[in-house]
Amino acid sequence: MKKSYKNPFYEYGEKLSSVKELMIFSAKNYGEKAVFKYKLRNKIISKTYNELLSDVKEKSQFLVSLDLPKHHIAIIGKTSYDWIVSYLSVLYAGMVAVPIDILLSTEEYLELLERADVDLVFCDKKYLSDIEKSDSKGLKKIICINDNQVSENGITLSEKEDMSLDNAVDENKIDAEALALIVFTSGTTGKSKGVMLSQKNIIVDVMSAKRILGLDERDTSLSILPLYHTYEMTCDILLMMYYGASVCLNDSLKYMSQNLKLYKPSVLYAVPMVVESIHRTIMESAKKKNKEKILKKMLKLSSALKNVGINLSRKIFKSVLDEFGGELKLIVSGGAYLDQSYIDFFDAIGVNIVQGYGITECSPLLSANPDRFKKKYSIGCVVSCCQVKINEDERYEKVNGHMVGEILAKGDNVMLGYYKDTENTNKAFDGEWFKTGDIGWMDEDNYLYITGRVKNLIILSNGKNVSPEEIEGKISLLPVIKEVQVVSNKENNTEQIQAIIFPDELFVKENNIVDVQKYIENEVNDVNRSLPVYMQIGSVKLRDTEFPKTSTKKIKRL
Repeated sequence: MKKSYKNPFYEYGEKLSSVKELMIFSAKNYGEKAVFKYKLRNKIISKTYNELLSDVKEKSQFLVSLDLPKHHIAIIGKTSYDWIVSYLSVLYAGMVAVPIDILLSTEEYLELLERADVDLVFCDKKYLSDIEKSDSKGLKKIICINDNQVSENGITLSEKEDMSLDNAVDENKIDAEALALIVFTSGTTGKSKGVMLSQKNIIVDVMSAKRILGLDERDTSLSILPLYHTYEMTCDILLMMYYGASVCLNDSLKYMSQNLKLYKPSVLYAVPMVVESIHRTIMESAKKKNKEKILKKMLKLSSALKNVGINLSRKIFKSVLDEFGGELKLIVSGGAYLDQSYIDFFDAIGVNIVQGYGITECSPLLSANPDRFKKKYSIGCVVSCCQVKINEDERYEKVNGHMVGEILAKGDNVMLGYYKDTENTNKAFDGEWFKTGDIGWMDEDNYLYITGRVKNLIILSNGKNVSPEEIEGKISLLPVIKEVQVVSNKENNTEQIQAIIFPDELFVKENNIVDVQKYIENEVNDVNRSLPVYMQIGSVKLRDTEFPKTSTKKIKRL
């Protein structure tokens, strides 16, 4: 046991009390350094920390001048510098930001505007017409993010630019513990809930995240995740600002490969789907170049020489890393569990993968594997702003001598509750402990391990508990499997575990597989040999379309 596991964190950074204070701090310390870079008409535009603060102040002053009744302001639109400025200006003014998922239908997002009591909307031009036609009673104004157009004959930002700005916004004291964000969950089951977060919730999570990663102002990230999710805003945008680093805005996932080469980031905040896609790209590229065997030999060599250091691995795999800009050294994966095999692969080629775990209700970060002291198969060490324990009343089994149960959390990063939903708020807490809904266990060094979701748990008639995610993780590693969902299935009064599978059509075609059903059943039977009898797959059902997914690409439960 390494002593380092007992205290794996970096030192604390500057102590901040709010997101507003973070903006002022970063401008003061990194003023003329680029905070954001993005493409505009085939040119790369850079915005400094000073320019960002100036733009945020201007829009904040504008918001204050409108004298809105509720100060609940929604932001809906694609990733852009203007989206970020709109979001930050709401927080700078001490108002309530309501980021909206752009993948929702018109009916769905209009319903969320109503539920969140939104009285002003910042949106891309494409949403103006539908929002204007809506019959939302509380909505007062709609502002187009990109050209500052205000509907309903409101005051435009361009008109406000001619007015002298006073110091009202600067002098306005922020109540860091008051409601600052309403973020609607995009869960795999059930109706979305409006998570209420304060600026304190967010900033303590940012400060804790900084202790996980050894980054500084020289680093650059490529922002590829939706801005309306707390993972992207907290762990990428705000965290990189805390470091004094730069963030390059990705205009579309389909251009991610090009933008990696263009911006040459050192850091990528991603979800497992992206990590798996990069891995697949590397392997397919090697196969096309008839270098697959060479790549595998190099991986074995790198693994054998892992104690020599990461620089040797980067030299060995320079041609591979050049495909991603050549500077990529760290990938932070969150949003869902990433199989250890991918972490091992990227570690071998010289790219450190840090796996994190969080939930919107916790701002979102709860744990992450510190980049220097990672533990295999773990979702990391509990971050310093909160405490975590395993529910003592609902234990399921033991793993390595540790009790498994629901993960509970308490701390300054835990939400205020669900907006206008006392019933679900009460259900979400066990006293002062927030119930994450995830099942896992914790070792003696405060490192967490996750096994599944409480809602998804399959309780067999013999009393055994099965986490479908654990089985899905093993089956998904089969090359022929593109997507899988494990369920309980009853036929003729007999209960069994069933795997519903969407095959990888390209793999099927390249390998000339005629009887796909039989081929997959044989592959699944091989997996069964590594599972306890009660967890083994009893039947396989194929589907010819992908599973429906959330906006974060998580498969929705059937």
